Amino acid sequence: MSEWKIRRWNTIKIEGFQIQRFINLCSAKAIGFRTIRMIDDCTMTGEILPEDLEEVIRLGGNRWKITFLKEDGLEHRVRVFLKRTATWIGLLLFCSILYFQSQFISQIQITGYERLTEKEIRCTLEELGFYPGAKKSYDLTTLKTRLFHELDHITWVGITYEGTLAKVEILEGTVMPPLEDTSYPANLCSEKEGYLEHLMVKEGLAMKQPGDYVKPGDVLISGIIPIEDKTFQRTEENPIRYVHAQGDAKLRVLHRLIVYQPLYSTILEDTGAWYPGVQISLGTRSWDSDRCLRLWNTSRRKVVATIQWNRPIPGKICLYQNWNVEIRRGKRLEEEILRRGEQQIRAISKEILPKTAEIIKKDLSFSEKENIIVMNVLIHALEDTGVDQPISQ
Repeated sequence: MSEWKIRRWNTIKIEGFQIQRFINLCSAKAIGFRTIRMIDDCTMTGEILPEDLEEVIRLGGNRWKITFLKEDGLEHRVRVFLKRTATWIGLLLFCSILYFQSQFISQIQITGYERLTEKEIRCTLEELGFYPGAKKSYDLTTLKTRLFHELDHITWVGITYEGTLAKVEILEGTVMPPLEDTSYPANLCSEKEGYLEHLMVKEGLAMKQPGDYVKPGDVLISGIIPIEDKTFQRTEENPIRYVHAQGDAKLRVLHRLIVYQPLYSTILEDTGAWYPGVQISLGTRSWDSDRCLRLWNTSRRKVVATIQWNRPIPGKICLYQNWNVEIRRGKRLEEEILRRGEQQIRAISKEILPKTAEIIKKDLSFSEKENIIVMNVLIHALEDTGVDQPISQ
């Protein structure tokens, strides 16, 4: 353990399948790893001694990709420190600059806007003197009042500081939609393909019923309405009148997707042994006790308590437990596959479905193929449809 504290060590990244097998090959060559972190099933990072780097690359061969990331350690830090004669002066200057910068805004985060654009809000704030680099002594009450006058349709503004980060939250009021031009006769047609779930006629004659299958261009509400003759007089041609068809229509639209997942996952099992640790952050710098003390090659961190402050310099103290774990490769459970599939579907749905769409049903089925899982998804979405089609008389 003392050797790891003093000597140099290299951080490397390993990419490929069955990483646990590669770790076993290194162990057989008496090559130890420090601070192993699994990024995903096919990627991990770890720290080794510099003299073992060449052998690790040789063991990786064409099956595992080994990438050198950085060199660190007490010996390395001392060498760098001795080469820099002005380190202490630079450190003192850095602390002074860090404290000086804490008195100014370093970043502005804007949330809550819908119709307004972030660029418009940032330009308005900059015109009012509130921008990255401005002093934090700005009167926020005055700034909020001026924003109400400069930006349209906003009902509430919240501005808070978190260290050097300024958070601006905007709440916009409702805007009445523009009036539809109904001065000309028109049919209301479907612009999508699906099953009609709901049709409410405001003006015109319904041509479809809930449950009917419609295609793009099918008339949902007709603007041609026959006039009933109640005078008991028969005419060869029934009189008609033309209107601008209006109404609300919703379709059940089917979307078919295929998503993929790995069949196996890396499982970390606690052995029951643990030891405490601490991580201290001050400004943009941080120190972790794991850099000096590391009892096991593989461990999992559990945060116990966190203390955080923003002034005069943003900082944080985090107390945690390092639990010893064993790494093994296991087949993923059905519950885990379905849970991950739900996450993938939600992410894809945001891209392919309209914002006003409502998912009413999802059909999932998956099958194993080599080392992957193929999941077939059928999404039933309730979507608005309806486009005006002028009637030529």
